[in-house]
Amino acid sequence: MTDDQQAAEILGELAAAMADAPPSTEGYWTSEELHGLYELFEREPDLPLTDGQRRLFIAHRARGAASSRIRGLLSALKEAAERRVTATAEAAVLAEACVRAGLAAHDAISLLFQLGVPYGEQALARLVPDTRVNEGDRRWGRWWLRRLREPKYQAMAGRPVEDEELLLPEVVRDVTFGWHGGWEIEEEPKQERFAQARAVLEALLPSMRLPFQEPVPEWEGDWDEDEDERPDWLEIRMVLRDLMPDVRLVTRERMTEGWYECKQLGLDVQGEGPEEFGNQWAARIRAWTAEGILSWLWQEDHFSPWAQELARRYIDRNVAVAGATRLLTEAAGAGAQWGPTADGRPCPP
Repeated sequence: MTDDQQAAEILGELAAAMADAPPSTEGYWTSEELHGLYELFEREPDLPLTDGQRRLFIAHRARGAASSRIRGLLSALKEAAERRVTATAEAAVLAEACVRAGLAAHDAISLLFQLGVPYGEQALARLVPDTRVNEGDRRWGRWWLRRLREPKYQAMAGRPVEDEELLLPEVVRDVTFGWHGGWEIEEEPKQERFAQARAVLEALLPSMRLPFQEPVPEWEGDWDEDEDERPDWLEIRMVLRDLMPDVRLVTRERMTEGWYECKQLGLDVQGEGPEEFGNQWAARIRAWTAEGILSWLWQEDHFSPWAQELARRYIDRNVAVAGATRLLTEAAGAGAQWGPTADGRPCPP
């Protein structure tokens, strides 16, 4: 039997297994106690139960058995895909249907990634923005879809800026660091670097106090364990960093492409159009960049009057507050004197 014939046979078995799978029991688990009771039922089948509980548990067990069978068939298809069989379009259709049905969804998504471009990518692109799909499965699919699109991101990052509209100040055209500064700590940094840091910080400072602090506080959750609480802005940042890894690349045109990409990935862009999205994220990137430079200054023990004054002004404007506060704290520890902010308020200790 050839690889293609074997793959066709597996596809037939998978389609039959999906048709035979009992309905999902997801909506019937009304309490944590019920889950604990099911685990006890697995160990003690003769456990006294209500008729409804017993029907639910038996249905759940049957659903689990169907998912296990489907998982094995998806694994076999994944191995076939690694051998470059020709039935990739049919495999993508069935894998997408598995995700929508909640049957071995993570395995089906892994198969779609293995199938790659175009069929796997197209299926993932349909799944991740679809709110009818389980949110955890959408997140998993989004992770793998980004992996498939990495060549596109890299191509954009390597594209010359030319006549694109730069969203950061002109001074950043002469620097090559990422959003968080990216300057290495040196034993004796040259004065030119401090002068450049000052110029960039002065250029990045907004003219008015922002109504909301930028950048947003870093998320403290666990990426895997707390994924249901993970804010979408974390994943938006990942996309934009891939598209525009260097501050010189933050342009209106690339930000618009980033907006479309985030929309296609099903990420929450808060109902904004591309222009509003670009303005918001440009302000956020400015703040991250400033915070990186402020952090570099205090790590270099550079607490000159201009550095402290700029730190105070950043606190006044509600931008890079954490980095600015740390610089002033380190300055105080080094014996420098704290002064009031620009509007006469005392700086935080």
